[in-house]
Amino acid sequence: MAFSNKSVLSIFLFFPLFMKAQIGITLGGIFNKATGWMIEDKNNLSTYQLPGNAISAGVNYEFNLNKNRIAFVPSFHFSAYQSEVKDVGTFSNKLVQFQLNMQVYILDLKGDCNCPTFSKKGDPIKKGLFATISPGAGYIENNIQVISSKQKNVYISPDLGFGLGYDIGLSERITLTTFVNGYYFPVLKWPGLPYTLSLPSSGNRFANSDTSLQQIHAGITIRYHL
Repeated sequence: MAFSNKSVLSIFLFFPLFMKAQIGITLGGIFNKATGWMIEDKNNLSTYQLPGNAISAGVNYEFNLNKNRIAFVPSFHFSAYQSEVKDVGTFSNKLVQFQLNMQVYILDLKGDCNCPTFSKKGDPIKKGLFATISPGAGYIENNIQVISSKQKNVYISPDLGFGLGYDIGLSERITLTTFVNGYYFPVLKWPGLPYTLSLPSSGNRFANSDTSLQQIHAGITIRYHL
């Protein structure tokens, strides 16, 4: 009996659900640097960083495709930021990121079993340390609210991340993971930003429309082994 295209696609999408897997909840902080969006305030001789640093929360799902210790971890995380720019208005940012993380346990690639870190034998550093390669994309929503108007700019951009993490097995089912990841967005656009600052009511303030964005994301993940 021939399989339909939908059947093949369903098997491909839900195949990880039939494997040993882990569901995780992540909480951390995101430190943003977007040089082009930095507002220079000539009136007060100050600067405003947009977007600013924020708290991030997310979920992920980890599974392995082979006996080597290379894990695939699709994840979503969300962060939001808001800042008041003196005599201008409110600037806010929302970011939803999807990342297809690949975790490589660089000191223990062969491992001793396809099981949680808690059950593995050997040196704690070797069995817990991993490097992450993380291609993905972000949905960025930038909002500006001033006295006379309200603007929203939406942008979707690819990004690439790299990082390090460390698994600590708390029990047979629960793993605590600490991590530090860096992400890079090559080009982001916010046309409403320089436009708003060019209005007479905004005074002597300047910023660009285009920028790259660098992020440092640090935090912890609690994973439950199915």
